[in-house]
Amino acid sequence: MPDQSSYARQRADFIHRHRISLKFRRGATALVWGVATVLLVLALGVHALVDGAPGVLDVVATVAATVLTVVALRRPAPAPHAHGLPGVPGDAHGPCPTDHPDMGPWVIGSRIAGPLTLLAVAAGLGPAFVAVPLTAVVVLAGRVALYMVVVRRRTVAIARALAAHQPRFAIAYAGYGGGPTHLTMWEDPLLSAGFPGVVFNYREKYCEYLRENTDLTSPFVQLSTDAVRDLQVLVVPTLRYFFYLHNAKSNYRYMAIKKVTHVWLGHGDSDKPASVFGRHADYDLLVVSGTAAIERYATGGVRIPAEKFVVLGRPQVQEIEAATRSITDVERPVVLYAPTWQGKRMRVNFSSLRFGAEIVEALIEAGADVIFRPHPLSKRHPRLEHFVRRTEVVLALDTQDPDTPGRHLIGDLPNRTWSLNECMNRADALVSDVSSVVSDWLQSGKPYAMVSTKWPVDEFRDRFPVARGAYVLTRDLEDAHEVIADMLGPDSMRGPRDELRVRVLGGFTGRESAEAFAAYFHERFAGVAP
Repeated sequence: MPDQSSYARQRADFIHRHRISLKFRRGATALVWGVATVLLVLALGVHALVDGAPGVLDVVATVAATVLTVVALRRPAPAPHAHGLPGVPGDAHGPCPTDHPDMGPWVIGSRIAGPLTLLAVAAGLGPAFVAVPLTAVVVLAGRVALYMVVVRRRTVAIARALAAHQPRFAIAYAGYGGGPTHLTMWEDPLLSAGFPGVVFNYREKYCEYLRENTDLTSPFVQLSTDAVRDLQVLVVPTLRYFFYLHNAKSNYRYMAIKKVTHVWLGHGDSDKPASVFGRHADYDLLVVSGTAAIERYATGGVRIPAEKFVVLGRPQVQEIEAATRSITDVERPVVLYAPTWQGKRMRVNFSSLRFGAEIVEALIEAGADVIFRPHPLSKRHPRLEHFVRRTEVVLALDTQDPDTPGRHLIGDLPNRTWSLNECMNRADALVSDVSSVVSDWLQSGKPYAMVSTKWPVDEFRDRFPVARGAYVLTRDLEDAHEVIADMLGPDSMRGPRDELRVRVLGGFTGRESAEAFAAYFHERFAGVAP
């Protein structure tokens, strides 16, 4: 008997390849039909040897049982559903449906009844014995087939509405809880190219969450678990570009559709390992903010042809205002403390939130006011929320103390009312971690500090190039007083910071990146005939 773990791996590999490759899927379908045909012929052949030439009823029963069983083997996924798409019935703001019929028992029953019908024919049993399993397979597999027809009709209805909408691009999202930030970040820049788009979402469990926490103007289409099946119908003639914002492995489900151009955008430029995933080489085009991103791939050992890159800066930073005065001229500087999320694995945990209270205490001692804006996901995890509250308590107590000048901002104002860019415009300096926040902050030209949670200063700057323009705080906050005093005073890192701004953000200033992005994709979208 084969090793169970080996079998499990092979099964998982088969399922994965079936989900992401149309070629593999077609091959698997051909194999199933081939095996089914062999079994059909074998059943009729055995019948001929045992009981003479099969009659019309035997042939019809065998063919019907074989066809229906193969159809039922596909175990159809539910239909996709759309929100905010004209021409599709339903409330644009209504809930995402989650109550889908369970076809499992019907499929399993078909798998049993079909082979039993073939065995009855092969054994030369009488019509009554053949009729029982045949009736069962007709009822069971027929129910599955009927459901498939309903799913197909609903999918085609969405496709027709999309054809009328004429989207040029789709945001192909297969990520997790950070979706609201990712989608909000990129929808406007993509729409600024002058053509409509659509948002495809893969993970149904996030459908409601994404729609409740975004103000998307594009239609939202929730795919089923069989995304490839859906996309084969939903990719209408005008839809020729898929954009990817998250590193999810399930992006490959979208990438099974070869007739579109797959474009990697990501959700921010940073020196985190996620910025140099090897599978980025599988995208047709990679939009990066500056040459630093291209160098990052080369340093990380990810080989990507130069022609796949296009440098367009960061459209989102157009709202970040450049500094108009030196920080030495600010009587009481305001520092934005924006720690990143800890990630799902320790290897990618760069968050300083665990000792955020100590960091803001050091800023208070240096005579600064603090705007505290932790990563949005931090408040969704109880352990991280504890560190958020602990940091907020320090700032709240200093604000409430009439004997101190501190006037710090915490809670809803900097986290919900203001955008991150608005927080940046109200700050004179930044303290953050290895994060895309730092790259965007370079647009302002203002000083920033980064927190090294694991490495000595020199090694930290060597590992993370954007830190070469930063003041570096170590986890033990040794020399924090001197480091912060330099950042808020002489600002000795101004030169390296200006050089990094060009390398990281492509040399664009003001609205130049947003305009370059819109112009680049307007030209490409315009080339797709409706």
